[in-house]
Amino acid sequence: MALVLSLVGCGTSKKEDTADSAHSLSDSSQEKGVAYEGMVKEDGSAAEQQLILQNLKQVEEDADAISFDEVVLLTKDVPILTAETHEKLSVDEIKAGTTVTVMLVTEPITTRSLPPQIPGKSIIQILVPKQ
Repeated sequence: MALVLSLVGCGTSKKEDTADSAHSLSDSSQEKGVAYEGMVKEDGSAAEQQLILQNLKQVEEDADAISFDEVVLLTKDVPILTAETHEKLSVDEIKAGTTVTVMLVTEPITTRSLPPQIPGKSIIQILVPKQ
């Protein structure tokens, strides 16, 4: 009987630990983004769900800031909004020569391809100025 009680006690304690771990995981996943600006090289492609940017640089550069001469943003499931009103846009509404603001996670994932690609999971949102 004492053995059963101590097993139940361990099970209850473990559930509380799991709940605490899940809570701290959800807190860390809501990280703050870092703003980058770059110029659109080619008109956006809705068919390919991508946007090609050149000179993508961190707005408030620090010593560890990453930058890209050219990069492909994979925009599937990424909110694309007007900077002023936050109205939704589609990627094909973004034209070459437009300077956009891209909010990336603190440590974005990039491929080693040329040009590098940033997947949608690393992109918080893309802000486009009113045209």
